[in-house]
Amino acid sequence: MHFPASLGRRQRLLAGVLGVGVGFVVPFLLSVALVAATGDPSALILPLPFLGALWAIQGLAPSGYTLEERGVRIERRWLRRLIPYDRVNACDRRRRPIGGLLAVGINGLFGSYGPRWNPRTGWHYLAITNTDDLVFLETAGGVVVLSPTDPDEFVRALTARLPTAWPTRSS
Repeated sequence: MHFPASLGRRQRLLAGVLGVGVGFVVPFLLSVALVAATGDPSALILPLPFLGALWAIQGLAPSGYTLEERGVRIERRWLRRLIPYDRVNACDRRRRPIGGLLAVGINGLFGSYGPRWNPRTGWHYLAITNTDDLVFLETAGGVVVLSPTDPDEFVRALTARLPTAWPTRSS
């Protein structure tokens, strides 16, 4: 069962204005101006490193989440990640503070992804494309935050697939 991850309004603005505008249009216009001023056509390659960086950042952004036979798959162009169902203790939509210090991932352009730490939530991993449709998976390694387009249906479908805890006898 696949759940897409669409960009929120803020992320669309960042991706459109900063990503395309600053990352491509400005270097392209500068390269055209340099060619016009110097007559050297080699200046036309100026936008290529910026396009490469945009392509790499976009490839790491989550594009969706798939509930597979073995676990939850975070879909992206590179570095897909599988979270086995037996590692997920619970999932819910209760808001928690996310982000913070020791941010190793990328924030903003096509979402936020990568490990984070803050004193209230502790270690958590973000794989989100918007900040409105958040789902929190509690795992043995910390909280994993996802943002499927239909979060309530995602929680229902995932909860149905999680192993049930066996009651323990108290002595």
